Amino acid sequence: MNKKWTKMISAALIITLAASLAACGEKEQQAEKKGDTKSSSVPKGRYVEQEIKFDNTDIFRTTGSSSEEWIAPDDVILEMKGLDNGNLRIAARTGIFDSADKGETWTPWQEMPQEMKDDLSVEYGLEFLSIAGDGRIFYGTRGEQTVYKLVQTDGTIQTVDTELPAENADESGQSAMRQSMGFAYFTDFGDFLCADFENLYQLDGETFQLKHTFEKEVVQGEEIMGDTSYVCAGDSLYTISRDMDITDDGNIEYDNTKVTVYDLETQEEKGEQEALGDFLQNELSDIGVSMPGADGKSLYFINQSGIYRFMTDGTAAEKIFTGSMGQMNSPVSSVVNTTVLTDGTVVIHYYIDGQERMFRYVYDANASVKPEHTLTVYSLYDTPYVRQLITSFQSGHPDVMLEYETGMTGDDAVTRTDALKTLNTNIMAGEGPDILMLDGLPISSYTEKGLLMDIQDILKETDKEEGLFTNITDAYKSDGAVCAVPTSFAVPLLIGKQSLLTNIKNLDDLALAAEQERADRPEVSHVLGTMTNTTLLLALLPSSSPSWIAEDGTMDQEKLTDFFENAKKIADAQNAPDEYESPLISDTQLLDITPFMTSASLNALEMGHTDSHITLGNLMNVEGLANVLNMAKYLGDGSYKSAPGQSADVFIPIAPVGISSKTGSGEIAKDFIRYLLKEGQQSSALSSWPVNKTAFADKLKMPSNYPLGMRHVENDVDGSSFDMEFISPTEEEINAMKDVMDTLTTPTVTDEMINRTVITEGIKCLSGEASVTDTVDAILKKLNLYLAE
Repeated sequence: MNKKWTKMISAALIITLAASLAACGEKEQQAEKKGDTKSSSVPKGRYVEQEIKFDNTDIFRTTGSSSEEWIAPDDVILEMKGLDNGNLRIAARTGIFDSADKGETWTPWQEMPQEMKDDLSVEYGLEFLSIAGDGRIFYGTRGEQTVYKLVQTDGTIQTVDTELPAENADESGQSAMRQSMGFAYFTDFGDFLCADFENLYQLDGETFQLKHTFEKEVVQGEEIMGDTSYVCAGDSLYTISRDMDITDDGNIEYDNTKVTVYDLETQEEKGEQEALGDFLQNELSDIGVSMPGADGKSLYFINQSGIYRFMTDGTAAEKIFTGSMGQMNSPVSSVVNTTVLTDGTVVIHYYIDGQERMFRYVYDANASVKPEHTLTVYSLYDTPYVRQLITSFQSGHPDVMLEYETGMTGDDAVTRTDALKTLNTNIMAGEGPDILMLDGLPISSYTEKGLLMDIQDILKETDKEEGLFTNITDAYKSDGAVCAVPTSFAVPLLIGKQSLLTNIKNLDDLALAAEQERADRPEVSHVLGTMTNTTLLLALLPSSSPSWIAEDGTMDQEKLTDFFENAKKIADAQNAPDEYESPLISDTQLLDITPFMTSASLNALEMGHTDSHITLGNLMNVEGLANVLNMAKYLGDGSYKSAPGQSADVFIPIAPVGISSKTGSGEIAKDFIRYLLKEGQQSSALSSWPVNKTAFADKLKMPSNYPLGMRHVENDVDGSSFDMEFISPTEEEINAMKDVMDTLTTPTVTDEMINRTVITEGIKCLSGEASVTDTVDAILKKLNLYLAE
């Protein structure tokens, strides 16, 4: 129940994933498989996550609301409560709705008074709203003076005069509940609680007159900030006080957790609940959200790790749901509202990916205590995209436990070499992961060694059902088998005046054009926007790297030499701005941020600040296409084409995925790949072009927040500015971009060791610290040894 109080405290204190078996590995054995074993003796009974459908569109139709124009789909549900009769009640901007079947069906509350309908329909019109167990609703309207209203169970509505200490009013004379920004709560005891930054107030649940003020506790420490939250069970108030410290890296640490219990009838202190305090301090330092159970004897705590239940007459907390199997583990979800029904079902209202969604956590007596199947998903680095996909997949597959394993956590001394050796050893021993997110991994090597399963059947099935960019999804096809598939992609582009683009067909031509631009226009600061040596290398790398690996599997010395001779010419002509301290050569996943750091959307606009006539950038979305086209119009005779390099028809594969040929759970692993290529393609965490054509069509819709019309674009760094008209791409322009995409067949090299070595040594060359010969020698020495392993 302290979810809103926690938000308020945080804001105040912090101010902020028959084919050629020779190519793709051995078939899995048809005997007993890892994770596929079923047994009638498996223990049954556990909580499972199920989504609750609360369709706003249908509700608009039901209520006939006239406020549809302004109501955003992510701002409809205001509050929810498990009622004493077992029903679930939701207060939404569109009305009050009840469900007697845990959210399967919804019925508008027939007793809702018109006055309340009008209050709910005012945008940002409420200070708070709280629902009592018996169904009563107490709320405050926003205005010069907050008006408090109580709606009885029969629909009778009345204005309520509250009694709160005058010294706790804000400058406008508003009371503590206005300051609380919505912290308002009916207790099982029948009274009403609200809080400001100083105290907690207990009001009579009928008259709403002040009964008692609980002064906020701070445990100890004068310089360390204190954090206090509250939760009730039955007739008891539990005050959770902790010391809070913000570390140098911006994280929050808690210490000295203390839980004090008060009697709500007498307001006297009952003593300290040491067992709960020890649990919160040692096992659940991030309390997240706390709320009461419906039995008056239990408290629930929700955070990223799961849902915990603490019986107030006991001494230990029980984890009833594992977070890694639910929405609370997703990096794009946040808990908004929570409640517990009389049968112990937990209901959580989330914002997920900017959308409002509800889930229930219900006890299923037929579900195995542990999921019957286990899959391990591996990536070299921890990525929010993979975590979100795992969470979404598990929501629809409660019989599968997906474990996420990363090679490098950043919390230990494991190097990339260590991580890759460990992974390879485990795979060969049949103890490795089932699913491999192949970003940064040696895809060609894994395919040649038979470590990846042929997944052509999934691709053919998905292409038949929804359509795929088969030129992208078949890019890793070898010896008639496809063992890896990108889940999205970016398109390297050359952007600029058509008179320049016409003559640029390869890397040599690009270097000549850059040198000529410098000679013809010595007055401009940079000839390719504001790219530094690091971002210039990142932009040049994709269209050339496929040519660097010779037929014998070693690095091609001649190709590398040619690349760096041209890259050096381009860098000299560019007159790159001072290099900043770049995370690209630290422990950040290189190609994960390459599309962003060399974004066509950003680099196209930078041309306006530097008066550049050409630049490079990777196209990832429709906003980027709009910026490229708008800059082309700004240049007068501007256009774009595939970026020139030592290779042709190149694209950047993003989040390529494969299945280990050693897996014992092949069919379940295939289900996960199907998900990635179907439903997962709609994820907003997929920031680049989806390979699924159905999802691609949706991604072509311009976002509503894209600013159209004439804009004055300013550079915060150097103060430069220009005026440019921003318009959406036409259907003809979108089709032209599709035509370019249809020609792309060559994936850029995504091997982390190769790219990182080239970037690290290459920066020295472009900056003049090392010669081309020395740079190439250093790269050959490091990578030929690596490729021979």
